[in-house]
Amino acid sequence: MKLRVAFVSMMLVLPVLSGCSGEKVKNQAKESAAKYWQEKAYPGKSFDVQVIEAEKADGGMYRVKGIVDGETRVGMFNPDTENFSEGYYSLAAERNKRIAELEQESKYWKEKAENFEKENYKLKVQLGVLKGKSKKVSAEVEEDDDASDSVSPDEAKKPDQKK
Repeated sequence: MKLRVAFVSMMLVLPVLSGCSGEKVKNQAKESAAKYWQEKAYPGKSFDVQVIEAEKADGGMYRVKGIVDGETRVGMFNPDTENFSEGYYSLAAERNKRIAELEQESKYWKEKAENFEKENYKLKVQLGVLKGKSKKVSAEVEEDDDASDSVSPDEAKKPDQKK
C-alpha cells in the first residue's frame, strides 16, 4: 500500500518537475537568442528585437523564433553547450543588407558634398561680384572726393581778385 502511494505520488510529481525544467531551458533559449540578436548579429538594434517562442526540435536542440527589425528570424539553441546559432545564411543576408545601407549612406554624403560645393561656388561668385561692385563704388567715391577737394582755376583766382 505504501509502495502504491509512493508510486502514484511519484507519477504526479515527475511531470511537474520535467515541465519546469523544460520551461527553464526554453527561457534560457529565448534569453540566449535575444542576447545574440542584440549584441552580435544586430548591434544597435536592441530595441527592435522581440523573441516570440522557443520549441523543442530534433537532437535535443530548441528552435527559437523572433522578430528583428521587422523581419522574422529563426535560430537553434543547444542547451548542452548553451550556444545559439542563427546559421550562415542569415548573417550573410544581413551583411549584404549592411553593405547596401553603407552604399546608400555613401551616395547621400556624396550628394551632400556636391551641394555644398555648388553653394560654395555660388557664394564665391557673389563675393567676386560684390568685390567688383565695391571697387567701382570706391573708385566713384574717390573721384567725387577728389572733385570736391580740388579747386577749379576760376575759383582759385576769385579770392585773389577780391583782395
